[in-house]
Amino acid sequence: MKKIAVFLFEGAELFEIASFTDIFGWNNIVGLKEFRDIKVETISYKESIKCTWGGKIKVEKVITEENIGKFFDYDILVIPGGFGKANFFEGKNIAICSAVINLLESGYIKNKKVTTYLLDNKRYFNQLKNYNIIPVEEEIVIDDNLFTCSGPGNALEMSFKLLEKLTSSENLEIVKKNMFLK
Repeated sequence: MKKIAVFLFEGAELFEIASFTDIFGWNNIVGLKEFRDIKVETISYKESIKCTWGGKIKVEKVITEENIGKFFDYDILVIPGGFGKANFFEGKNIAICSAVINLLESGYIKNKKVTTYLLDNKRYFNQLKNYNIIPVEEEIVIDDNLFTCSGPGNALEMSFKLLEKLTSSENLEIVKKNMFLK
Protein backbone atom coordinates (compact mmCIF):
# COMPACT_ATOMS: atom_id res chain seq x y z
CA MET A 1 0.00 0.00 0.00
CA LYS A 2 1.18 3.50 -0.87
CA LYS A 3 0.40 6.27 1.61
CA ILE A 4 0.02 9.94 0.69
CA ALA A 5 -0.15 12.70 3.30
CA VAL A 6 -1.82 15.96 2.31
CA PHE A 7 -0.26 18.40 4.78
CA LEU A 8 -2.72 21.20 5.52
CA PHE A 9 -2.08 24.68 6.85
CA GLU A 10 -4.38 27.56 7.68
CA GLY A 11 -5.35 29.29 4.43
CA ALA A 12 -4.63 26.32 2.12
CA GLU A 13 -6.35 26.27 -1.28
CA LEU A 14 -9.33 23.89 -1.16
CA PHE A 15 -9.06 23.14 -4.90
CA GLU A 16 -5.45 21.98 -4.46
CA ILE A 17 -6.45 19.71 -1.59
CA ALA A 18 -9.50 18.27 -3.38
CA SER A 19 -7.54 17.53 -6.56
CA PHE A 20 -5.45 14.95 -4.74
CA THR A 21 -8.11 13.51 -2.43
CA ASP A 22 -10.59 13.10 -5.30
CA ILE A 23 -8.21 11.66 -7.92
CA PHE A 24 -6.85 9.03 -5.55
CA GLY A 25 -10.31 8.36 -4.10
CA TRP A 26 -11.59 7.65 -7.61
CA ASN A 27 -8.53 5.51 -8.29
CA ASN A 28 -9.35 3.30 -5.32
CA ILE A 29 -12.84 2.66 -6.68
CA VAL A 30 -12.48 2.52 -10.49
CA GLY A 31 -8.73 2.12 -11.12
CA LEU A 32 -7.11 -1.15 -12.08
CA LYS A 33 -7.39 -3.61 -9.18
CA GLU A 34 -3.63 -3.86 -8.66
CA PHE A 35 -3.47 -0.08 -8.03
CA ARG A 36 -6.45 0.34 -5.67
CA ASP A 37 -4.35 0.48 -2.53
CA ILE A 38 -3.26 4.13 -2.39
CA LYS A 39 -4.37 5.77 0.85
CA VAL A 40 -4.65 9.56 1.12
CA GLU A 41 -4.81 11.17 4.56
CA THR A 42 -5.05 14.82 5.55
CA ILE A 43 -2.67 15.84 8.33
CA SER A 44 -1.98 19.09 10.15
CA TYR A 45 -0.84 20.64 13.40
CA LYS A 46 -4.48 21.59 14.04
CA GLU A 47 -7.72 19.59 14.19
CA SER A 48 -9.23 21.73 11.45
CA ILE A 49 -8.05 24.43 9.07
CA LYS A 50 -9.83 27.30 7.40
CA CYS A 51 -9.29 27.38 3.64
CA THR A 52 -8.33 30.46 1.61
CA TRP A 53 -11.83 31.26 0.37
CA GLY A 54 -13.69 30.01 3.42
CA GLY A 55 -14.85 26.63 4.55
CA LYS A 56 -13.18 24.46 7.14
CA ILE A 57 -11.61 21.06 6.76
CA LYS A 58 -11.31 18.64 9.65
CA VAL A 59 -8.05 16.76 9.27
CA GLU A 60 -7.75 13.03 9.71
CA LYS A 61 -4.56 13.08 11.77
CA VAL A 62 -3.18 15.81 14.02
CA ILE A 63 0.59 16.05 14.42
CA THR A 64 1.82 16.56 17.96
CA GLU A 65 5.24 16.40 19.61
CA GLU A 66 4.32 13.00 20.97
CA ASN A 67 3.30 11.39 17.66
CA ILE A 68 5.48 13.18 15.09
CA GLY A 69 7.62 10.07 14.52
CA LYS A 70 4.59 8.24 13.11
CA PHE A 71 4.42 10.68 10.20
CA PHE A 72 7.62 9.50 8.55
CA ASP A 73 6.02 6.41 7.01
CA TYR A 74 4.28 8.25 4.15
CA ASP A 75 5.51 7.58 0.62
CA ILE A 76 4.45 11.01 -0.63
CA LEU A 77 3.92 14.39 0.99
CA VAL A 78 1.59 16.82 -0.82
CA ILE A 79 1.62 20.38 0.48
CA PRO A 80 -1.09 22.57 -1.07
CA GLY A 81 -0.39 26.29 -1.39
CA GLY A 82 -2.48 29.20 -0.20
CA PHE A 83 -2.81 32.96 0.20
CA GLY A 84 -0.90 35.11 2.66
CA LYS A 85 -4.05 37.14 3.37
CA ALA A 86 -5.64 33.89 4.61
CA ASN A 87 -2.76 33.39 7.11
CA PHE A 88 -1.10 30.76 4.91
CA PHE A 89 2.46 31.89 5.61
CA GLU A 90 2.15 32.02 9.40
CA GLY A 91 4.14 29.36 11.27
CA LYS A 92 5.09 27.08 8.42
CA ASN A 93 8.31 25.68 7.08
CA ILE A 94 7.11 23.60 4.10
CA ALA A 95 4.61 24.14 1.25
CA ILE A 96 3.80 24.02 -2.53
CA CYS A 97 2.63 26.58 -5.19
CA SER A 98 3.44 30.04 -3.86
CA ALA A 99 4.58 28.26 -0.71
CA VAL A 100 7.40 26.38 -2.47
CA ILE A 101 9.48 29.12 -0.88
CA ASN A 102 8.67 27.65 2.55
CA LEU A 103 9.72 24.19 1.38
CA LEU A 104 13.04 25.61 0.22
CA GLU A 105 13.53 27.30 3.60
CA SER A 106 13.74 23.81 5.15
CA GLY A 107 17.07 23.34 3.37
CA TYR A 108 16.23 19.80 2.22
CA ILE A 109 15.75 20.72 -1.44
CA LYS A 110 19.00 21.39 -3.28
CA ASN A 111 20.09 21.30 -6.93
CA LYS A 112 16.57 20.49 -8.09
CA LYS A 113 14.43 22.16 -10.74
CA VAL A 114 11.44 23.92 -9.18
CA THR A 115 8.71 26.38 -10.05
CA THR A 116 6.30 28.47 -8.03
CA TYR A 117 3.54 31.03 -8.52
CA LEU A 118 4.39 32.91 -11.73
CA LEU A 119 2.01 35.89 -11.56
CA ASP A 120 2.04 38.95 -9.23
CA ASN A 121 5.07 40.42 -11.04
CA LYS A 122 6.85 37.07 -10.52
CA ARG A 123 7.68 38.04 -6.95
CA TYR A 124 7.57 34.43 -5.72
CA PHE A 125 9.49 33.15 -8.74
CA ASN A 126 12.18 35.79 -8.24
CA GLN A 127 12.62 34.57 -4.66
CA LEU A 128 13.68 31.15 -5.97
CA LYS A 129 17.01 32.70 -6.96
CA ASN A 130 17.88 32.93 -3.24
CA TYR A 131 18.13 29.14 -2.91
CA ASN A 132 20.45 26.42 -4.13
CA ILE A 133 17.96 25.18 -6.76
CA ILE A 134 17.31 25.62 -10.49
CA PRO A 135 14.34 27.98 -11.03
CA VAL A 136 12.22 26.96 -14.03
CA GLU A 137 9.57 29.32 -15.40
CA GLU A 138 7.00 26.64 -16.26
CA GLU A 139 3.61 25.76 -14.79
CA ILE A 140 4.58 22.23 -13.72
CA VAL A 141 8.11 21.05 -13.05
CA ILE A 142 9.04 17.48 -12.18
CA ASP A 143 12.60 16.71 -11.10
CA ASP A 144 12.87 13.07 -10.12
CA ASN A 145 10.49 12.72 -7.15
CA LEU A 146 9.94 16.45 -6.57
CA PHE A 147 6.79 17.83 -8.22
CA THR A 148 6.14 21.58 -8.08
CA CYS A 149 3.50 23.69 -9.80
CA SER A 150 2.60 27.33 -10.22
CA GLY A 151 -0.92 27.44 -8.82
CA PRO A 152 -4.32 25.87 -8.23
CA GLY A 153 -5.06 25.64 -11.95
CA ASN A 154 -2.28 23.05 -12.21
CA ALA A 155 -3.32 20.95 -9.22
CA LEU A 156 -5.55 18.57 -11.17
CA GLU A 157 -2.89 17.91 -13.83
CA MET A 158 -0.27 17.46 -11.12
CA SER A 159 -2.54 14.94 -9.35
CA PHE A 160 -2.86 12.99 -12.60
CA LYS A 161 0.92 13.04 -13.16
CA LEU A 162 1.44 11.64 -9.67
CA LEU A 163 -1.23 8.96 -10.21
CA GLU A 164 0.44 7.92 -13.47
CA LYS A 165 3.86 7.75 -11.80
CA LEU A 166 2.48 5.57 -8.99
CA THR A 167 0.36 3.34 -11.23
CA SER A 168 0.35 3.29 -15.05
CA SER A 169 -0.80 5.25 -18.10
CA GLU A 170 -3.61 2.74 -18.63
CA ASN A 171 -4.83 3.19 -15.05
CA LEU A 172 -4.68 6.98 -15.41
CA GLU A 173 -6.91 6.87 -18.49
CA ILE A 174 -9.44 4.64 -16.70
CA VAL A 175 -9.69 7.07 -13.78
CA LYS A 176 -9.97 10.09 -16.09
CA LYS A 177 -12.69 8.40 -18.17
CA ASN A 178 -14.73 7.55 -15.07
CA MET A 179 -14.43 11.12 -13.84
CA PHE A 180 -15.46 12.49 -17.26
CA LEU A 181 -12.11 14.25 -17.57
CA LYS A 182 -9.95 14.34 -20.67
